[in-house]
Amino acid sequence: MREHRKSIVIFLGVTFLFWLALYLYVPTLPTYVKTKTADLSKVGLVLSMYGLLMVVFRLPVGIAADAAGWGKPFIIGGLFFGAFGAFAMGKGKSLSAIAVGRAFTGISAATWVPLLVVFSSFFSPEEAIFSSSMLTFTSSFGRMVGTSLTGVLNRAGGYVLPFNLAAATGILAICIMVFTKVSRSPKRELSLASIVALFLRKDVVFPAFISIFVHYAEWSVTLGFLPILAQDMGANDMIKSLLISLNILSIAAANLLNTFILKKVSHFGILSFGVLIHFTGIVVIALSPSLAWIYAGTMMTGFAFGLVYPILLGMSIHKVEQGQRSTAMGIHQALYSIGMFTGPWITGIIADFIGIRHTFLVTAGFFLMAVCFFIFLLHRNTKKSD
Repeated sequence: MREHRKSIVIFLGVTFLFWLALYLYVPTLPTYVKTKTADLSKVGLVLSMYGLLMVVFRLPVGIAADAAGWGKPFIIGGLFFGAFGAFAMGKGKSLSAIAVGRAFTGISAATWVPLLVVFSSFFSPEEAIFSSSMLTFTSSFGRMVGTSLTGVLNRAGGYVLPFNLAAATGILAICIMVFTKVSRSPKRELSLASIVALFLRKDVVFPAFISIFVHYAEWSVTLGFLPILAQDMGANDMIKSLLISLNILSIAAANLLNTFILKKVSHFGILSFGVLIHFTGIVVIALSPSLAWIYAGTMMTGFAFGLVYPILLGMSIHKVEQGQRSTAMGIHQALYSIGMFTGPWITGIIADFIGIRHTFLVTAGFFLMAVCFFIFLLHRNTKKSD
């Protein structure tokens, strides 16, 4: 029991460092990229590399981890790519060099698949949503600490310092993980038919479809073009850092709230409430007359994201057997990464034509219609299977 608790604490620590390393530079990354080009579509394309590489790598990582029966090598590899990608972006002199570095951090983010699945193995299958909420809270805490430091680090050493510190944090996480014992499961051969069967399971893919649009909205607005809009309204690096930190603080608060209310409130009730708050937050940001309204909107979107994200993660593997959970989680994360890729890319293209504010309003309307449709389908499928 003591060893079990020790493993939980270590994984929470590695998860904290993992997300800290990935987010130390995020609040000013869009404006850093913008120093290399005035074309918003190119800014969006560079930012989208993170999501694109997740689309490509998350499912193969999940399949490989299930086949190997051991998630540790994949976690260490992901931490290395995150450290290398941060270092490459800090050293990048051109737009293409920064894009390559951002792509490496997208590969790193595929580590979230084995991290979640290994952590869930410390709990019973019935506690899948609870374990995902706990680990998601830790990830949110790491991201919040990282983004809160960005402005201070930029003042101390310019844009480059957060990238270098992120690389060092990744190396520290690798050192901890190398000396951490992770139990192995029996190796398992996964057939194409079994993978396709998971893709055809509505209880696996419907939560992922909802998550696509949730991430599309989050990466279009808060983690995409919000820092540029805030800068246009007079925000400096400290304010931009605080904006993203407040967003992630709100995510963490909602994650924590989830661990208390999940057994008392309907999952679909929480999902519906979260979606409505997220939509409202985007509209508030789009129509904001001052930075105070921007603060309010970003905290609303963060709180909403924190409510719905862990529920969707847990739903995607809740009824999946342990030997296929990494693959199912890989499917879920690969699909929602489509939203992380297309969000900044499409938003940048549209914003070049109609401006950032109007693009946010379009995003809000699209998000609300798409998510409500898939929540309806998921609810209907759940009632049929119960």
